[in-house]
Amino acid sequence: MPHQHAIEPPKESADYPGRSADCVAALRPAVADLAIAAPEDLTTTMTTGPAGNFAELVAGAERAGWRADEAQDAIRQLAREQEGARGTLFD
Repeated sequence: MPHQHAIEPPKESADYPGRSADCVAALRPAVADLAIAAPEDLTTTMTTGPAGNFAELVAGAERAGWRADEAQDAIRQLAREQEGARGTLFD
């Protein structure tokens, strides 16, 4: 199931302060939906990198203007947050 949310592009094409936080914010709604729709992909994404529908989300982020590496980092961060919110991740 591809993500259903439009991905906001970065404010600038070059690096800028807060760009990684903007990327996280742009991908948060889609990751939240995919965490529910594809929990097995969420687990894999946390450990080895974006998998399944989350890998498709990276491609969508690139089309919106984000670099693949920053989209992958944001998705991993959001995946960890989702797992923590579900109580399955312990520090």
